[in-house]
Amino acid sequence: MSESQDVPERLGRYEIVERLASGGMGEVFIARFVAPGGFVKPVAVKRIHPHLAEDETFIHMLHDEANVAAAIRHPNIISTIDVGFEAGNHFVVLDYANGDPLQRMLRDIRKNHSAAFPDWMVAWIGAEVASALHAAHEAKNLEGESLEIIHRDVSTSNVILSDAGHPMLFDFGVAKAKQRMVQTSHGELKGKLPYMAPETFRGEAVDRTVDVFSLGVMLYELCTGNSPFARNSDLETIMALQSAVVEPPSRVRDAIHDSLDPIVMRTMARDRAERYPTALAVENDLRAWARARGAPHDAASAAAWIAETFPERCAFRKALLARVASNAPRSQMISSPRINTLTPGAFTPPSRPPGQLQTPTPGLVSHTPAPLSGMTPAPSSYVPFGPEPSVTSSSSIPGVAPSDPHALGQEFPPPRSSASRMPVFLGVLVTLVLGCVAFFVLGARGGDDTTAAAAPPSAVSPVPEPSAIPAALTAPSSSAAQEPLAASAKPSAKPGATAPKAGGAPPPLKKGGPLVRSYD
Repeated sequence: MSESQDVPERLGRYEIVERLASGGMGEVFIARFVAPGGFVKPVAVKRIHPHLAEDETFIHMLHDEANVAAAIRHPNIISTIDVGFEAGNHFVVLDYANGDPLQRMLRDIRKNHSAAFPDWMVAWIGAEVASALHAAHEAKNLEGESLEIIHRDVSTSNVILSDAGHPMLFDFGVAKAKQRMVQTSHGELKGKLPYMAPETFRGEAVDRTVDVFSLGVMLYELCTGNSPFARNSDLETIMALQSAVVEPPSRVRDAIHDSLDPIVMRTMARDRAERYPTALAVENDLRAWARARGAPHDAASAAAWIAETFPERCAFRKALLARVASNAPRSQMISSPRINTLTPGAFTPPSRPPGQLQTPTPGLVSHTPAPLSGMTPAPSSYVPFGPEPSVTSSSSIPGVAPSDPHALGQEFPPPRSSASRMPVFLGVLVTLVLGCVAFFVLGARGGDDTTAAAAPPSAVSPVPEPSAIPAALTAPSSSAAQEPLAASAKPSAKPGATAPKAGGAPPPLKKGGPLVRSYD
């Protein structure tokens, strides 16, 4: 199936890092959840394909998968963390298992001209998966009633072997269980054909032994590298499953000890009565085989084998986890977080690191330097500070930089918004207005009483009471040098004009007057 072209930046509280896989119903991404205190957790987010997001059947199947997996408590089952819906996207959040599906590992082994897994690894994987299956079969709801969960899709593609050596069972999307919203219709087959028990094709009731059969097929494939029943067509595959005639693994591959044959063959027996009745019985026999053989049977041994056999895959996953831990945007792993944009667990760092607080210099705009080029952010939302730029002058004129920052080799951020410059602008404006008022008052008081210009009799005085006008302003003028001052005090002759408000803007100055800097 083709993958959806859009990869969302985030789904709910989870920031998407990379797409991991895509199938017919949905796709899986690796994401990270960030919380306060530098908490970063990698998670797997599975969402329905956008073109299927409005199909109620797929939505119910996704929710059923989450509910079934959440009801099981076992270390070898990938747990469900969260269920969400956002902007038309239905998704579930799962615990991230840092490893590869067994199917991919088998494919890589064949590329390296090796047959399959060693027998002791087959026993270890089989015992751990059998333990997980038994936990699912025995799961109960909160009232203590059995949920009767049957996985029905045990296969090499639904078991992840982590780099720590733990096999992890997942994908309960087609599991049979009580209280499901989507129930299987009569005659409908669920699961992968080469792993289905023969009785499913005869219409018999499905019980936990169908999972035991699928587990046996998976063990045989891990031993030999080949599927025992897969054929060129579905009809041929069903006929092979009905006959269930296969050679023991040790005859197909010499590296498999023949003492493992009885366990694998009984697990995938054709008749249900001859098969292991429970997954717990399979687990017990596989662990007993490992003890009798003196074979490694622990996660540490499995992890060492994985690191030796798949070094490139391990290195790739290590680098992927490093990207998740970097807590940086997907497009640029070394870029700093957006200003005034808080994600879960993120916070805005202070303008100075602790211990470097300084008294701001008047006229200078404080800023936070960006990280140094090539620096990788820490695994939390806190971004390291770069070196503080040196300032050569301790004083400056408001609005005028002490020197050119580019000449000093400093890279300042862009100027701040007009909202942050408003206090400076208001202070300068008030200073200019008060200065102009003082200029006119001092000029009026220092002028000669005999040289003050009187207003023409026909002019309409803007002052409400003529008696309140000083005598110095009503005397006739005999000097042309005072005309600019008299003109500035003369009111407008237009009818209907109103008196100017006190403290209004001063008149414009002539050329050659004092320089006034404009602040946008």
